[in-house]
Amino acid sequence: MKNIPQYFKRVFEDYQVLVKVYPDDFSGTELIIHPDGKIEKTQMQFDEEIFEDLKVDEFINCSPLEFNLHLAKSND
Repeated sequence: MKNIPQYFKRVFEDYQVLVKVYPDDFSGTELIIHPDGKIEKTQMQFDEEIFEDLKVDEFINCSPLEFNLHLAKSND
């Protein structure tokens, strides 16, 4: 089976966090979108509890398109 990523987001008062997680190896990418439009991109290595952590932290599913549009705007 192909390692298909899952996408999540959470909107805070003045910024957003979007997360892409590959469930086979728990690797992924985190994007932090600041109010001024700056986007921080971080490559991440999560643990096997990442999906539970995201749920507890009130992240919701988001579309690959939304994540990738923000990723394309990042300067990395």
